[in-house]
Order: sequence, then C-alpha cells, then structure tokens
Amino acid sequence: MTQLTTADPSFSDCDVRAQAYPSHRVTSVIRGVHRLLFRCSVIVVTVGPVGCVSSTPQFDAIYFPSPAAPAHAVFLASFDRLADIAPRSRSFVDMVRGGAVSPYIGRPAGIAYRNGLFYVCDGGLNVVHVWDLKTGLAQRFGETGDVILAEPVAVAVDEHGRVYVADASRGEVIEFDASGQVLNRYRVDGDKHYRPVAVAVRSGLLYVADIARHSVDVFALDEGRATGEGARRSVPGEFHFPMGLALDDAGSLYVADAMNARVHVFDTTLTPVRTFGQPGNRYGDLGKPRHLAIGPDGVVFIADPEFAHVHLFNARGQLLMMLGGREDRPGGTPLPLGVAIARSLPQRLTGMVPSDFRADYFLFVSDGIASKSISLYAIGVGR
Repeated sequence: MTQLTTADPSFSDCDVRAQAYPSHRVTSVIRGVHRLLFRCSVIVVTVGPVGCVSSTPQFDAIYFPSPAAPAHAVFLASFDRLADIAPRSRSFVDMVRGGAVSPYIGRPAGIAYRNGLFYVCDGGLNVVHVWDLKTGLAQRFGETGDVILAEPVAVAVDEHGRVYVADASRGEVIEFDASGQVLNRYRVDGDKHYRPVAVAVRSGLLYVADIARHSVDVFALDEGRATGEGARRSVPGEFHFPMGLALDDAGSLYVADAMNARVHVFDTTLTPVRTFGQPGNRYGDLGKPRHLAIGPDGVVFIADPEFAHVHLFNARGQLLMMLGGREDRPGGTPLPLGVAIARSLPQRLTGMVPSDFRADYFLFVSDGIASKSISLYAIGVGR
C-alpha cells in the first residue's frame, strides 16, 4: 500500500502499514458482548475535590501510529469525571458540608466542544453535561424544566453558544440557551416515529439525521419549529441508518451512513460530491461508522464502534491512519461513539503535550464501554 497524503503536510508521511490494525472479522459474540455491556452500564456517583483549579494532570503519552512511523496523534488523558482533568480544591462550604459530588459521566454518546466548554450527552443520566475545562465549573441540561430529556444521543453548538440536543426517544431536537433554558424544539410535524440521532448546525441551518426514515433533514432556524415545506428540506442520498453528521469549514456536509459502511459528502447546495468507505476488511474499509468530526486541516475523524478504532481520512476520502484499539487501556477505544474537535484548550491541558510533539489541535473521543469513558488526543506531528 502506498503512502496516503492530505493537504496538510504534517500527514504527508503517514503510512498506514506501520500501524497495528486488527482483523475486521468481528464475530457476533463480540458484538453481543459490546451491546450487553453498553446497555448495562452502571451509573456511579463519585466524590471528588472542588474549589480552585489545581496543577496540570500527569499522564503517560501514547503515540499513533506505532513508533515505526512518524507520530501524528498522541494520547494525553482519559477521564469520566470533571475532577480528572480540571480538579478543584475544596472550599470552606464543601468542608462544612462534608464534601461535594464531582460531576460524573454515566454513559456517554455524542459530544461537542466550543470555546472552552465540553458537552457530553449522557444516556445513563439522560442529561447533557456542560463542563468548563478552564474553571472546573459544571452544568447539566435537560433534567428539570419544561423539557426533560429522555435519550440524548447527539449535541451540537452554534456560533452564538446555543446548544442543540437530539433526543431519540422524544423524537425531536431541543434547542437550549447557554444557561440551559429551552428556546425551541424541532421535529417533523405529523411524524410520530421521528428518531433523530445526529445534529450539526451552522449559519442558521440545523441538520438532523433521522434513522426512522433513513433521511437527513435541514431546518431553517429563523423560521422556528419546522411546520411547512419551506422550513425543512431533505438531503438527497440513499442512506441506511445515517448516524453521524459534520460540517467542514467550507460548509460541506458529511454524513456517516452506518449500515452502508460509507460516508457521503454534500456541498453547500446539498449536491452530492463524493462518497468514501465500504464494507470489508481492508485498509480504508468501514464497519459501522458513527459520529464524525472535521479537523481544521480537513481531516475527517470517524468513530467506528465495530472496528474499535477512529479512522482518519483526508478530504478526498483516502485513509491516513487509525487511532485507538480494542483494548480497554490508555489510548484504547473499545467502543468509540462520539468525536469532537478542539482547536485550542486551556493551558493546563495543552501542558500535557510531550515536548517532542507539535499539537495543531485536539480530539475528544467518547466510548460506550471503556473504564474511562472520554479520551483526549493531540493531533499534529512528532518533532
């Protein structure tokens, strides 16, 4: 296999042959175990320190690909509590109360990151966590008020800080403001089986993937709740369980088509541009692609729970490399579900990047069965 390149020169010497890529012949027994573990995740509440932010956490760096090739990703940390990466010392009030409960993720699904805030859909607690990675403060959306979340599976944040949550059981997308107040709700009127599982938003348009009708809909936000033909358009495409959506900097829409094992790309007019990926057991094949994220360099990150990896493709649909792995260990991704890009992070987190690695941006990955449910990677190039 020849080396694959992208427009970003930092990936120009990435060779997928140097990586340990497991067999794609995933047995039905393994799939059954994954499903059982995912459905039977135990929700745990842990007690952790709160107060002033403390020093940078220390973790062992793990590089991808393997040392036989230049590194383009490095594992930095895994966590399931806010205190794991933004620990806070106890305040006087906490000591009087006997301690404080540290925000904890029960069962993560879709994730997002914007302007220092990390958003996690939690299918165990049926809330969306909003964690400030700089201050260590936390909020939870959807547990009180007019709308109680039932099955939050995907989240997106627009340029104004408004938060859009796909709730598969409620059959709608709920729009929250930055404080967690409900602003609007989006669904297809008259469709009792609407089941949104992925969202993306930009420039007044909300994109929603619906696995009940195997379609992707576009809502015009300035028209409020979609009630007429002018407020919703269907994206053309033969989808079979569209499970992930992402927008690149140019406004192109990427759709992860899970059961067809491929990704569709549409331009800003929703005209099909290309598809990539296919079922199989070769480099560049996909299992069941889930959520997507696009890096600032155009690299496409695809969470693939069947293959227990995150695939990295360039914008032309060529495989660059993979990261993660089936083992439940630091750097592993036994059941990756969500991915989110952070162009920058608070200094205490960027301080974890090894001195021999240049980080261009960062990747969060949520996992359905890992002992630590969120992993953080730096993306760039080894020095």
